[in-house]
Amino acid sequence: MERYEQAELLVALWRLGSNADRMPTSHGILDRALDKLSHGLPGGLSDLSFSTTGVGLRCLELPDILLAAQEALLTSEPNPTYQSTLIRLDLEDATEIAINSGLELDEARAIGRAIVEASETFISERADEVEAA
Repeated sequence: MERYEQAELLVALWRLGSNADRMPTSHGILDRALDKLSHGLPGGLSDLSFSTTGVGLRCLELPDILLAAQEALLTSEPNPTYQSTLIRLDLEDATEIAINSGLELDEARAIGRAIVEASETFISERADEVEAA
């Protein structure tokens, strides 16, 4: 699956699983969420690779996927100070992408919610770490 298809699927899943319109892009939050759920992710998201780096666990493909999402206007433009990106994909298009990827709508929503919830858990953990420091 090419990066643009991975970007479409990831953004669609996030949109379907979230009431919020922002997806985390910093501090390894999304990397860790995707790693946690890697065995339950559909399509080309199931073969993402992860590595522990000097700054923690990273999904090696995620920077290119996020860039593809921005280039395809699925998310907001990059900014080094942003810790999240605005999702521009509407529910109708997100639904179409999920269905065209071979997912049932309820399944796509459940996967999206799992990604969102895992991200929120890691955001909370990071806040606790910063507070304790």
